[in-house]
Amino acid sequence: MNDVSVLILILILLLAIHLVEEIRTGFRYRIPFGPMPKSVFIWLNILIYTFCFITLYLSLLNNQFAVPLTWAFAVGMLLNGLGHISMMLVSRNYFPGGITAFLLVPASILLITRLLAH
Repeated sequence: MNDVSVLILILILLLAIHLVEEIRTGFRYRIPFGPMPKSVFIWLNILIYTFCFITLYLSLLNNQFAVPLTWAFAVGMLLNGLGHISMMLVSRNYFPGGITAFLLVPASILLITRLLAH
């Protein structure tokens, strides 16, 4: 397993922990634009995790599509983490997913740094 694939796997695991935090703290009820229906939340996460595992699989194969998908994954997770942290700064209060967002940000930056080195 190459170093980029290891970092993708670590970011997927952190994202899973992040999802648990979101579920346990009612993230879908506290989004600024209104509650997210449960079915939308479930399908959105199915799509995200499908994308994550396809990215990991292609990275393991050293497929030509792995790099652009990995960039999208890393930047998406960086924005996800920064979004949660921003919500906490703006509201001056805990926002669901905010604790694990502090794990997503450095892991995403590490993956981006590794991609830049390639």
